[in-house]
Amino acid sequence: MTRPLLDELDRRLIGALHLAPRATWDDIGAILSADASTLKRRFDRLYEARMVRVIGQADWGMHSTAMPVHVFLDITGETPLAVLDRLRALPHLQLLAQISGGYPLYTVVHAPSEAATSEAIDRMFSIAGVRRVNALPALRTLRRGIAWDPQFLTDTERADLLKLAGAHPEGTATATPPAKPLSEAERTVVAQLIRDGRASSASIARAAGLATSTAHRVVRRVLDERWVKPRLEVVSEWLGFQTSFVLRLRVAPGQTPDVMRRLDQFPQTRLAVHVASDLSVLCSGMVTDRSALAVFIDNELATIPGILGVSVDVMLAEPRRYWLDRDLLSGLGEFHAPTLL
Repeated sequence: MTRPLLDELDRRLIGALHLAPRATWDDIGAILSADASTLKRRFDRLYEARMVRVIGQADWGMHSTAMPVHVFLDITGETPLAVLDRLRALPHLQLLAQISGGYPLYTVVHAPSEAATSEAIDRMFSIAGVRRVNALPALRTLRRGIAWDPQFLTDTERADLLKLAGAHPEGTATATPPAKPLSEAERTVVAQLIRDGRASSASIARAAGLATSTAHRVVRRVLDERWVKPRLEVVSEWLGFQTSFVLRLRVAPGQTPDVMRRLDQFPQTRLAVHVASDLSVLCSGMVTDRSALAVFIDNELATIPGILGVSVDVMLAEPRRYWLDRDLLSGLGEFHAPTLL
């Protein structure tokens, strides 16, 4: 797979799709002052190069009654990448990464239930090379990767795109199911939108065997209820963001909510989660390089009151992020979408 060369319009298009993943090419073109057909051709080229893909982020309650668990693994007698490759066979792993620091592997388990979560973590102990498993259950998750913005647009363009998308603050994630069970048509549409966040009502109608009018009505309901939120996934390294990181923060008692709110305001962060551990908050994000990470820690993270200590790990390899396999040579790969309840 040939890595695509990007120009300014490519980057602005990617920035726009981060904010309004389902917007029409005409609407995006009007905001970016670009031709709609040119934008579509650009997107198709990036998609075929496996650099970008619009999927759907399902509300947690659609596929789980449990909160995620963040797991750090120590290994022995094997290389980290060998053990990481074996972990791929386990179910319910939303993220897989090799990181620096004392625990060389990091993964996120989000199983359909607490029992399935326990079973998935238990199976990690049987993986050859795993020496120790440190599981940190999420108590509260404020920021997720869907809210990340590469900052390629002007403030006016960004505001117009957010208005176009009808964007709402991400808010605290919960595993709360819908008020009433979904109909078969709703389940079908949810599954289709998870696989393709830009799928039209007409294409969903054809794939699901629904009347076009029914598909249009159900798609509108699924999106309005926010059961699925379209989300752009991208090979961030090809976009110029070479350094992903994980921060483990010790926070003064009572200061965790304020610290998480401050973390949520930084463009560099993708995740802020309160965990059950001897530390208080996990935060992950990405920057252009390690020098930029040093600046972020010293000049921005340091301004947050209440942080007592910081442990910084750099992601050395991230073969799966948000259920989607990826690598730096071939781009985006298989999407391990969670199964609906």
